Amino acid sequence: MISNHCVQERVILPLGDILTGQSVSKYLRFLQKSRYWSREEIDRFQNERLRLLITHAYGHVPFYREEMDKLQLTPADIRTKEDLRLLPIVTKAMIKKEGIERFKAAGIPEKSIVQGTSSGSTGEPFRYLTTKDDYSVNIAANLRGWYDMGWRLGDRYVKLSQNPRNNPVKRLQDYMTNNLYLATNPLTDENFANVLRQIESYKPRVIRCYPDPLLLLARYKRVHPEFAWSPVAITTTGNTLFPETRKEIEEAWGCKVFDSYSCEGNSCVFECPTHTCYHSTEEYGISEVVDEQGNPVKKGVGRLVSTSLWNMAQPFIRYDTQDFVEVDDTPCECGREHLKIVRILGRDNDVLVMPSGRRFIVHNFTVFFQTDIPELKRSIDQFQVVKQKSGCVVFRLVVNENYDTEVGNYIIRFWQQEFGVPVTIELLAELPVLHNNKRHFIISE
Repeated sequence: MISNHCVQERVILPLGDILTGQSVSKYLRFLQKSRYWSREEIDRFQNERLRLLITHAYGHVPFYREEMDKLQLTPADIRTKEDLRLLPIVTKAMIKKEGIERFKAAGIPEKSIVQGTSSGSTGEPFRYLTTKDDYSVNIAANLRGWYDMGWRLGDRYVKLSQNPRNNPVKRLQDYMTNNLYLATNPLTDENFANVLRQIESYKPRVIRCYPDPLLLLARYKRVHPEFAWSPVAITTTGNTLFPETRKEIEEAWGCKVFDSYSCEGNSCVFECPTHTCYHSTEEYGISEVVDEQGNPVKKGVGRLVSTSLWNMAQPFIRYDTQDFVEVDDTPCECGREHLKIVRILGRDNDVLVMPSGRRFIVHNFTVFFQTDIPELKRSIDQFQVVKQKSGCVVFRLVVNENYDTEVGNYIIRFWQQEFGVPVTIELLAELPVLHNNKRHFIISE
């Protein structure tokens, strides 16, 4: 294994760029320099890239040209990111309905195009096109986020996934980057012990995992003190990380969690080293936060809408990420002036809307199950809330030996009063997951 930082950054990474036709090394140097740009510098760069993107999309992408013509707009009308409001918001459903060919840019060499696939957090797996340049900026943005955790190219890390690593190219990449790839499936004590033994032996600087399986592994680790290794940091992605989950993981592993978020629309967000907020990688994409009427939100909760600044193969312009975030316009104590996101609240389908109009998000339920009532807190391992077509609500629960009918009756009484509809409980050995091993906490049928 190659562990020298300089060799990795100055030899291995550039060599990989030559072999793959990418430019990660170049963009990593750029992003390291732009880390502390002023707000004026960020805005100037975004507006320059945006003008290039709009001109390109109008000239080469059928969908955007037709939409702008309908609105009697030309590229000259979109000069700054504030002008983006003149354009409609594009959804994943629109892209699927129109067909990828309507969003594909003409004139892009096939050798420069990369097939991208979203992980399908919404239950809608999504294939799209990007370019090697865009892909390179994405990798460089992720590396900058990892550098903020105290990790550098060449340091050991462990990636935990629920699927085995079968791709030989990926296995070679793991070896070259000092990554130990481990499968958390099956979610059994025997496999948890095996995973922790390998982590203990490998001694990674960073561990990367979805929050759900990592929480189960953390609970196992907490009662098995023979597994004592603590990394410098843990990074989570894929699912919404809730405060209660973060607390349990940090206590079990003895280090801080750095959460992250990304999507196909070029939103790339990393937790600040101060752990007080997230920062958007604004050199990579424009992140708008809007209310239900489409008005900009400077402080408070809104829908995240993203515009790619580098994807010329299939531009995402004002793309609805289907995620809600909370933003704040006060300066960050770290000194950066990139967009400050206080919380990532999750998908729009992670909101339960009752007939009364009341809304409940996942956090309402995680707080409830982490209540100070001892019998409730220690008897529920996992939950999922399902609103049926009939209007009734079902709590799917994975419970342990501490659970009894009194706990179940308390859950039913409490939530029937909150919802105003009938509530039932379904006990399961394991909660169902999506095709990509992500789990929805809330389902509305």
